[in-house]
Amino acid sequence: MKRLDKILETLIINGTLTEQPGLFYGKTGVAVFFFHYARLTGNSVFQDYAMSLIEELQEQTSNATSVRYDIGLAGIGVGFNYFLQNGFIAADDDLFEEFDARMYRAVLYEPYTDLSLEEGLTGLGRYFIYRLQGNGNKDDKLNKGLTHIAHEIARRIKKKTVKANEQPDVFRFLLDLGNLPEYAAKNAVPLQQCWEWKCICEPDIQKIFPYMNTLQRLHVCQRYFNKNLTEEIRQEWERRDESDDKSLINMGLLNGWANEGMLFLTFFNNLDKSWFNLL
Repeated sequence: MKRLDKILETLIINGTLTEQPGLFYGKTGVAVFFFHYARLTGNSVFQDYAMSLIEELQEQTSNATSVRYDIGLAGIGVGFNYFLQNGFIAADDDLFEEFDARMYRAVLYEPYTDLSLEEGLTGLGRYFIYRLQGNGNKDDKLNKGLTHIAHEIARRIKKKTVKANEQPDVFRFLLDLGNLPEYAAKNAVPLQQCWEWKCICEPDIQKIFPYMNTLQRLHVCQRYFNKNLTEEIRQEWERRDESDDKSLINMGLLNGWANEGMLFLTFFNNLDKSWFNLL
């Protein structure tokens, strides 16, 4: 338990102090950990801490906040959807009103750097997919925004202008998009074309999704490439459990202290692994 005590101490001290609001490096990722830890322990103190982070996030974000998935509104919005879907927070009618409007404007009227998850269009697309899943949400802006993204990605695939480093994120996006019935048929041709990419038909598990750590990469590849990597995951967990904390330079869910906490809960407390889908 010494390891968990260190994680808790670090996140409690630094969770509200970090200026980064996002999912990958900041407060949203920390809230993911504390909501789950509160539920596992039944301790409302940690639930209250997570809610205080949510309140700070709502005060901290504005129309000037980046829309990027890793540091901005796309990831924060997906995090809020995750909290809602898991019953960590209650649904307010206007909770996503400003999120939806801001993301819609970003997709239709603002430039984006690339097609990556972290900084680009597939990260924005994940926000719209999460919003349209589960609750029968058929809002026109959400569908228009997602349709625009899907068309742009299909266009680039057809023109063969998707960069090699963008291809794994595009593939993941199209697979997730296919889980929405109204998009599945339209999605079939672009998805089939992805299988022409070497990194998809012959994925190098050690190199694909380079922004992830090895455990995250193994879980994502097991899900999206339909591979049985259970033994590799076990071996990596044993190796990682013996590592030190020198590489942990932020609080968030990608490679920070919140990620360490979630890994601990997953492998020692049999926590559901669906949180990996946020990465």
